[in-house]
Amino acid sequence: MQKGNSAYIKNMNKKLVLKCIRDHEPISRSEISKKIHMSKPSVSLLVENLIQEGWVLETGTGESTISGGRKPVQLVFNPKSFYVIGVDIGGTKVSSGITCLNGHIYAYREFATKDYLEKDILERLYEDVNRMVEELHLTDHDIMGMGIGVPGVTNVKEGIVVDAPSMKWRNFPIRERVSQNFSFPVFVENDVNTSVLGEQWLGAGKSLENIIYIAVGTGIGSGMILNGKLFRGSSYSAGEMGYLVTDARKAKDYQPTIEGYGFLESIASGTSIGKRLSSLKSEHVTAKEAFELRRQGDKDAIEIVDSAIEHLGFGIANYISLFDPELVIIGGGVSGSFEEYEQTISKIIDEFTPKSCQVVPSTFGREAGVVGAVALFLKENESVIQI
Repeated sequence: MQKGNSAYIKNMNKKLVLKCIRDHEPISRSEISKKIHMSKPSVSLLVENLIQEGWVLETGTGESTISGGRKPVQLVFNPKSFYVIGVDIGGTKVSSGITCLNGHIYAYREFATKDYLEKDILERLYEDVNRMVEELHLTDHDIMGMGIGVPGVTNVKEGIVVDAPSMKWRNFPIRERVSQNFSFPVFVENDVNTSVLGEQWLGAGKSLENIIYIAVGTGIGSGMILNGKLFRGSSYSAGEMGYLVTDARKAKDYQPTIEGYGFLESIASGTSIGKRLSSLKSEHVTAKEAFELRRQGDKDAIEIVDSAIEHLGFGIANYISLFDPELVIIGGGVSGSFEEYEQTISKIIDEFTPKSCQVVPSTFGREAGVVGAVALFLKENESVIQI
């Protein structure tokens, strides 16, 4: 056997052993051997490697059993062997955080996007990350890498943001720019794609094979996991749900809320809800305030919000008919009012789809993007960790 092949097989077996430990911890060496059908000596050797590298810890004292034998030493995954930085760059805010390998957030920062659109937004991000690293007393050796979610079409292979209207970015080499300040690997992806990865890893869609994640906030986008894999499309632009047309007559003369935005997000996004109501009230109204006014019985708010929800419902129904997902997850700022429009969405789905599908709000709050970005890194980075 060639040396290269031998190293590859050993690495794959290490991944297999580590995954078994993560899935079934605490677990003994002999139990691992049985579960993955690998010889005990091979398992023991790989476990020793994983312990030396810090991925695995031994726990328990191996006390004697009633029959006089000793209980086998138990093995557990060490989630603090390394840390990962997750970054979510959005049209409203930029959030960043540092997590362990189980996705627990140990440090978090955020700032308003608009405050840095005309400045160096990545310089501010660099400052936030450095402060968090210092706060946790970490070194470069402790950081495994960084995942970044961005609000637009992203060439994942090249690390380039092809088009992000809310950021005014076109063909922006974000990975190259970020890598100038950090020595570890950096992966970049569309923000809703990172969010659906996070939901599959630790959230509402955990372990599911077919999930649609829809972010309704500054704009509207979706991330899709189909047959267990993230679906990006032929040019990384799959899931641009904001461009769906849900009313042919209105589409003839619609005006984009933001230049480059599509029809649906110009009617149903948080930004468009706020702007449309603001124009009637002659004062600035946010989407959150629009929902509050609706609860108070304001006729303008009721009309605008209900119209937006109806169009969103049609868009979701179209997705369900096309992709037959196991679950649809709603995230983004507008998901905070999910209970208010859940019944409307369900009614539209029941009426216009061949088969019903559960729709739920995102598991995560403000930290959703950070968890998703970490999931992206762990998914893309070549290491013994598999998620």
